[in-house]
Amino acid sequence: MIQFNLNIDLFYELELKKDSYVKAIACIEYPIIHIIAKTKETTEEDYDHLDRFIVDTASKSDGINIENIADLTGISPSVFLYRAKEMEKQGLVTVENLERINIEKQGLDFLNDLNFERQIIKTRSFLLDGVSHAPLPSYFYKEGKENLISDSEKDKRGIRIFNPAIIPNPPDRNLKSKILEISIDERANFSIPVGLKDIIDFDFYLMTYPLAVVLSKTREGRTKKRLVDCNGFYADDECVSLLQKELATELNKTEIEIAQLEINKEGKKHFLIQVQNNWAKPRTEARNRIFNFEWSKFQSFVEYQRNQLLTYKQNIHLDFEIPWLFELSKIRKENFVIEETKIQVLVNKKLFETDGLNKKKILEACIRKRDYIRQKPRTGIWLIFIDVIIADEFVQKLVDLFQILQTKISIPELLATRTNNFKELREQLILIERFDYLEELDIHLFLHSRESAYKQNYLVLKNE
Repeated sequence: MIQFNLNIDLFYELELKKDSYVKAIACIEYPIIHIIAKTKETTEEDYDHLDRFIVDTASKSDGINIENIADLTGISPSVFLYRAKEMEKQGLVTVENLERINIEKQGLDFLNDLNFERQIIKTRSFLLDGVSHAPLPSYFYKEGKENLISDSEKDKRGIRIFNPAIIPNPPDRNLKSKILEISIDERANFSIPVGLKDIIDFDFYLMTYPLAVVLSKTREGRTKKRLVDCNGFYADDECVSLLQKELATELNKTEIEIAQLEINKEGKKHFLIQVQNNWAKPRTEARNRIFNFEWSKFQSFVEYQRNQLLTYKQNIHLDFEIPWLFELSKIRKENFVIEETKIQVLVNKKLFETDGLNKKKILEACIRKRDYIRQKPRTGIWLIFIDVIIADEFVQKLVDLFQILQTKISIPELLATRTNNFKELREQLILIERFDYLEELDIHLFLHSRESAYKQNYLVLKNE
């Protein structure tokens, strides 16, 4: 299952420092070829000293019985039999009736020539770029290994996950040259054995690796579209820097669309509306465009997602909050700005007072100046960022009050910020649903009025 693991808010803030205002994060599956190869290698074995001891002992005794050499060393006979069989494959010794080790001429060369290269046949795995067939860096064998998707992998509903955004090039017999051409000094960076001499034969499997396409704008209004790896807590684009160069033209064509899809489930037709990228379609470059849809389609998408969430909530009988962007009882066109490079929601008095909205979520979004719509990455779009704009003084005052209350301010101090206009303050506290402060305010006002009346009616008269 494609599951990006990213601290979204931290990523957004880090991007701001790079002059990158993120507008959306799309998802593609990049094709990868997994090679299972039979290789010929020359390398120093882990058991090199033990092998030399076996060959040396066999040469001095014109062959040696495995039980005898085991008794001589105290090492299990199975260890000597295992090593003898491995050296037999390399032409160093022969094993007679699984009992006796006899040395061969090549074994003498191995014993006497310190520069002797042992020919070893092994089975190796290699990961290659599915388009260029270039070997992939070691990252994909380690941290990235867990995120590879095989062509047979399915989700919990039995739906095939494998969906490469680019058609892979099937490997040919010249593929091995791509691996062997990597210099010895660089091989460790690509998980290629230093002693690899030849690839005798191979089989292959198709896989994909999910990558994010971050679509953003600079302060000057220039659109940026680039690959990043969002499979970790922090986004990393260094490991896909080579792919960025290879796919520069295709990345510049990336846009976000809203599509109505028809699916068959248990013999019945169902329609779903989702945001998706345009990689599966013939495309022309529209480098500066990010969003390619109109208000009406966005309205249909928001209403569809809201209905889906409500249905899910009712069927599963779970109590969870529906994102406030989906909770609008009626999508108002005047509260949204949809252009080629941005989506904005204008928060004014009319929108804020809409019944059913989560007031706290709206205020928090106004402070962050953004919110986002989230989908499953396998749909082709993971996140759509919405710019949240404070559209009038009414909402600005509520936001200011909401922030002030985070400081644990006292009621007298709070009244002072409102020039003691307690009526306006009461109304605002009710609107932002801070009933704890509303109660403290009422208590303060009541006690203050009692105290003033007591001083006026009794203390002043007594002094007179």
